[in-house]
Amino acid sequence: MTEHDTGEAGLPTLNIREKRWLHAHLLANPDSFFPGSLRKVKNTETIVEDLASQWDASYMSTQVKAWKKAYFLPEIDLAWISHSHQRQLVWLLNELSLVIPTIPITGSAPAFLHAGRTTFIPAPSAIRPEHRYGFAIATIDAWPLSVSEKLAAVRDIRQNWEQSQLNWKQVKWLDGKSRQQMDWAVDYINKSEFRRRYGVTYSCLYTDDIKEKHVYVLGFLDHLYRLGADSRELFITKMRKTWSQKKYRESDKAKKQVYFSLSDEARRHLDQLEKARKMTKNRIIEDLLAEAAGAR
Repeated sequence: MTEHDTGEAGLPTLNIREKRWLHAHLLANPDSFFPGSLRKVKNTETIVEDLASQWDASYMSTQVKAWKKAYFLPEIDLAWISHSHQRQLVWLLNELSLVIPTIPITGSAPAFLHAGRTTFIPAPSAIRPEHRYGFAIATIDAWPLSVSEKLAAVRDIRQNWEQSQLNWKQVKWLDGKSRQQMDWAVDYINKSEFRRRYGVTYSCLYTDDIKEKHVYVLGFLDHLYRLGADSRELFITKMRKTWSQKKYRESDKAKKQVYFSLSDEARRHLDQLEKARKMTKNRIIEDLLAEAAGAR
């Protein structure tokens, strides 16, 4: 859209990409056009109407056009970013949060552009799955980097994505339909000493839904490309081995029948622990023995 048509009350008609950019821009520059602009915005879809009392059709339309001309990439250069590929979007939002601060904004603002140029960098951990695509594109659009510089940067990011995404053979052992494994994998990643040691800053919003947890896990493993192939392979190998050991310990192959007597009081304690922990008596005894052995 090269020109903005006017709708009700003389307000311009912005497309969804322009609305997302405008909202993202105001989140980073809340007083960019008029003092208190951001406070008037209720949501992205109604942003033009929300700003109606401040909206000077000529002035605001000029600002939107100037920003688009200076900083928007053509749709074709963003076509590789998928609306529905959650794993890619999680990776991209994390990648943008790390890449954008490293590239200095050197050029001067275009003529007629009075908007602030503080860079918008959203937190991936705060973005719901259905909003990730919009935030990813808005983050790129709100990046005040010249079109030529931005095009080069986005092409580098695309190349990194193609190289960082683990192939099916490397992640097929992770069963996205297994509640047990996904719960374990998320917990393993979040408690990993490896993550703290290398300062991995990956974040991703997830709920108790196993599909979201699967995306979280795959996104984390893709993100580890930044540490180098060897370090990532080391983490995955150790993670997979730990899972295999856990499964073996829980299998019948790793168990032998043991007979012993318990006092009435000990049995009552065991019954209470079974109810409180919602675990089998065998598992409770095994955990208590493991804790005792670890404390030696």
